[in-house]
Amino acid sequence: MKKVLIYLIFILSSILISSCIEPVEFSAIEINSNLVVNARITNEFKFHTIELSRTIPVDSSNVSPERNATVSILDESGQIYSFEESSPGIYNSINEFAAEANKTYTLNIETSDGRKYLSSAETLPSTNASIGDIRTSVENNDITGIPELIIKVNSNISGAEGNYYKYEYDETYKVKTPIWSTKKLLIISDTPPYQFQLVDKTTEEDGIGFCYGNQKSKNILVTETQSLAQDQVIGFPIRQIPLDNYIIGIRYSILVKQYVINENAYNFFSLLETFSNPDDIFSQTQVGNLTSNIKSTDQPYKDKVIGFFEVSSLSTKRIFLNRNEITDNILYTNYRSLLGCIERVNPDIIEPSGNSPLLVRLQTGWIYQSPPDMPIIPPNNLYQLVRKQCGDCSHLGPVNPPEFWIE
Repeated sequence: MKKVLIYLIFILSSILISSCIEPVEFSAIEINSNLVVNARITNEFKFHTIELSRTIPVDSSNVSPERNATVSILDESGQIYSFEESSPGIYNSINEFAAEANKTYTLNIETSDGRKYLSSAETLPSTNASIGDIRTSVENNDITGIPELIIKVNSNISGAEGNYYKYEYDETYKVKTPIWSTKKLLIISDTPPYQFQLVDKTTEEDGIGFCYGNQKSKNILVTETQSLAQDQVIGFPIRQIPLDNYIIGIRYSILVKQYVINENAYNFFSLLETFSNPDDIFSQTQVGNLTSNIKSTDQPYKDKVIGFFEVSSLSTKRIFLNRNEITDNILYTNYRSLLGCIERVNPDIIEPSGNSPLLVRLQTGWIYQSPPDMPIIPPNNLYQLVRKQCGDCSHLGPVNPPEFWIE
């Protein structure tokens, strides 16, 4: 009887609780307009770039660049490296320079409204550990069940006891348009009498049916060798690509960038990686603990800064891979399947109403493919069209290979 009573009380309580639930309308969360800084100088002799912006509401997608700021870097010897704004929120050094080992650098920012910010003094690590080699393997993904190309990096052994490393990559891949025509249809006149001209494509402007896509790394990739017996990164994975992905369907290249960073930068990016890791949503670490090395000199406890001033040494290495060097399985899913490109249209050049269905199609994502399959009634149905993405891959990248590309 006692168990039955407890059960009834539980049921009644559940009903009461559920009946009290009302829908809540969430409005945009108000946030402070904090300065966001993306600043890094390296041992490369070049024009360095610093990006400044402001935090934006979570429901906004527009970047808010910080305009008309005064930006400079001061080294320990008193040398000042000034920056000037080249485009909204983008500041480039006026002169080329390179960070030097064991020398400290400080970032200074003054915004157009007079607010001043200063970084801590950051030092370039004394070692210039370089990339040793980049290795690849095909391994099965236990979650998706799809084999993946795994790209791993090794560093050369340095004389240091240990270091901190950050990696980025810039990948380029050759893709093929599913359907290719050597001709294109130009609009000569978009008013009556409508005029169109069928011309040969040119290699310089239209390519030959291939395009070269490009993507840069978005994830934070950091590791350390302080806990190892020697200062050498071994087999650190930087990229995983499913074997059926079109970006490794023909030919693929990846430029790996290895930054040797100091301990302050490593701690910052390691913590930032934790926040951005969707598999670590129950971490006890709070976002408020992510401390920048850049602070407001006027209101350090109120006027917060998001970002980090990084001083690092850089080593790069590029590799190329053909599909047959990755796997014997040549099957991959193209960016647009032939099945999705079956549809063809053969529109009238002009209708009795005076409108041009052909013009409308050419202006709304269709391109010339071939003469009509069916007998035509000249001169009104001369051109067969296909969706642009099926016959033109230029939305993925340039139609001609970049300068570094090697076949």
